[in-house]
This record gives sequence, C-alpha cells and structure tokens, in this order.
Amino acid sequence: MKHKAAAFLLGLLALTATQAFAQEGATESAEEKLRKMREAGNAPETVVTSFHRPAADSTIAPWRSIGRVNIGGRAHCSGSLIGPDLVLTAAHCLYSRAQEGLVVPGVVHFVAGYHAGGYAGHSKVKSYVVSPAFDGTKGASHETLQYDWALLTLEEPIGESVGFLAFPSNVTINADGKVNTVLQSPMITVAGYPGDRAHLLSLEENCRIHAAAQRGHVLVTDCLSIGGDSGGPILQEVDGTWQVIGIQTASTKIRGKVASMGVSIIAFWREFVALRDAEAIPATTDNDIE
Repeated sequence: MKHKAAAFLLGLLALTATQAFAQEGATESAEEKLRKMREAGNAPETVVTSFHRPAADSTIAPWRSIGRVNIGGRAHCSGSLIGPDLVLTAAHCLYSRAQEGLVVPGVVHFVAGYHAGGYAGHSKVKSYVVSPAFDGTKGASHETLQYDWALLTLEEPIGESVGFLAFPSNVTINADGKVNTVLQSPMITVAGYPGDRAHLLSLEENCRIHAAAQRGHVLVTDCLSIGGDSGGPILQEVDGTWQVIGIQTASTKIRGKVASMGVSIIAFWREFVALRDAEAIPATTDNDIE
C-alpha cells in the first residue's frame, strides 16, 4: 500500500507540475516565450510562429464562444459555437490515422472560452456531421479541401449561456440548390489555438482573402495558419457584429510566402440549415449576450 500511495503521490505531483507549466506558458507574453525558445534553439528565424498575434479576452463576447475541440486527450483543434448546441470545426480534426477513420463522438469535447485551464463552458459531443465526400486519407489535397468541415452537436446547450457566433444575413439557396453569399470585404480576422500557444485564443488580424476556388467553397488567404488553428473561424466584422464566413483548414505557400486555405460557409450551409431547423435555433448570438 505504501508503494501504491507513493506512486499515486508522484503521479499527482507530475500532473500538477504539467498543468502549472502549461498555464505558465499560456500567460507568458509572446515576446518572452519566443525569446526563450530561440535561446534554447527551438525556434529558428525561418520557423513560422503565432507570437505576433494579440491574445483575445476569452471571458467576453464574442471570443468566449470560440474554443478548443479536444480529441481523446491526444490532440486539439479550434472551433466555434454557431448555435446553442452546435459547433463548427474542420473534419480532418476528427480523422484518426491510427484507426484509419473518423473517431467516435464520445471522445470529442468542446471547451468554450478556454484560457490557461479555465473556460466559459464545456460539453461532450453527442454526434457530428461531415461531408460524405470527405476523405481523411488524402490529407490537405485539392480533392478533399472543400469537404473539410464538421458540425458537432453537443450533449449540453452551452451556447444558451455562453452565446454563439452569427453568420452573414445574406446567405441564400436558389431553386437549383446552389448556395450564394456576397462578402462585405476581402479583409478578415481569424481566431484559433495554435500549437505554439495552445492554451490561449489568439487573433490573426488584418489579413485578406486573395482568391476563391472550387466554386467558391475554398478560400485562399494570406493569414498564417499553424497546427491547432484548424477549424477556427474566419471572421468579418459587419456593423459591429462578428460574422463567420468560413473556417481555417490548411497551410500553403503562394509565390514563396506562407498562406492558408479555408472552407467557405457555402460548402456546409445546407447541412447547417437542416440542423438549425431541426433544433429551432434562435437568432440570439454571442454578440448580444453579456
């Protein structure tokens, strides 16, 4: 029994130390963390980091409705509440190479407003919808880019208290089933939990959409996207309200410069409408709840 007690105590101390280290890293300034990494030789000048990004205040609207999608304690992506119990993220976050397929919903958790161990809301995922055409074996290839989205249904409607993000009001579906929208501007902000600062939400501001591909379903931007950012919202502020126009999905290079790819809302709009109508989602968003 003494040996078991000692082992338990050592395990508890190790867990506490790990949590403290994670929280300390989250609260360090970006400049301080980058300095330490470069001194240790872990961040060469050529490595792309998120340290230029400002941190968002995850305790206030609309940032508290953005959070981490945690998968089985082994990985994370970013995601955002788009209804009381609906979360938008990237499909490839749910793909397990080890299992050669999508993970079961029960191992996926959404933590809204996450910051340095604290959060505004938490729920397990009850079910999710991805495009039938999504193929996780192909990675970030052009064949599957436009299908790299997922809509998660939570066990708990945490969006009722935390709030959720809005979509543009001008999205339409014509008689042929084609989804259309007109963006107010090419200027965007993206939000996520990149791997190099995984315990706080940071914003890539004042970047731009440079092109749309695959019938407008794929957005090419000059935002910097880092592992962990996947599934985070691409946002525009219109009349004081932050609107989701897509999600981040992959990094790329354009003429030698780092860029990123995203999925437009028109790629998954019909599936969102079906879930929205089934759940009778109200119009209140995170921009209204304080």
